[in-house]
Amino acid sequence: MMKNIAIVVKPHAEEVADITIQICDYLKSEGKNVLLEERTASVLGYSDFTTHNEIKNNADLLIVLGGDGTLISSNRIISGANIPILGVNLGRLGFLTETKVEEALDTVKKVLSGNYKFDNRMKLISDIFYDEEKVFTTEVLNDIVINKGALARIIDIEVHIDNQYVNTYRADGLIISTPTGSTAYTLAAGGPIVYPTLNSIILTPICPHSLTHRPIVIHDDSEIKIRILNDDEKVFITYDGQIGRKMSLKEEIFIYKSPQPVKLIVSQKRNYFALLKEKLGWGST
Repeated sequence: MMKNIAIVVKPHAEEVADITIQICDYLKSEGKNVLLEERTASVLGYSDFTTHNEIKNNADLLIVLGGDGTLISSNRIISGANIPILGVNLGRLGFLTETKVEEALDTVKKVLSGNYKFDNRMKLISDIFYDEEKVFTTEVLNDIVINKGALARIIDIEVHIDNQYVNTYRADGLIISTPTGSTAYTLAAGGPIVYPTLNSIILTPICPHSLTHRPIVIHDDSEIKIRILNDDEKVFITYDGQIGRKMSLKEEIFIYKSPQPVKLIVSQKRNYFALLKEKLGWGST
């Protein structure tokens, strides 16, 4: 039974206050405890809020109102917890936030009655080691991007998969993506659209020096090791487009599947192919 409902919103999105108040009023009328994240409470003019740790430890459902970026950042709040997420799209293009604003309240009612379905979406873990000591770790839902600075030359990226040498990419960068992230940056870089619940990881070079360097899809049980071979260039690694750090020559990146997937509530009205048609404009003139 879902008793504690957490809400996270994109603060400056249009319509966000009105729809959030409607959802809160309904939840309270049903005897639910509403857990408002700090920025969400501020949007509604409340001084009391629920901390991220309290949401992670107590929420039975997380409702996110915003776009895909808001959902991705909200997922970090509950990282490691088995809490379903309902995304309401307040933006223009939402593959993760499928529910439309006008469907939001009705969808919340259905979810609370147990009438919903969800996908388990895999995440990737990235560990960075310096001289065999782990110096950084994080998880992503969409992608990990290695790229050069604005004025840097082509960079050399050495890739091993399951301790087997694969290639040294000479390119502007490399994207390591989940199936969920296949419709994000990797799609723009020429990568494939991969069904979001497939057990796979996609590697897509960005503007490779050789046209024979094409995207590849590997099993999600694989472990990827990456080294940057340039010591005089500015090379950066970015996680889900929201967290970034500069890389050094002596650092090694290890990427592998997280044991805890994201429990994403999906629309019962639209299948994935209908979603692609809607978001990518397939069939439009």
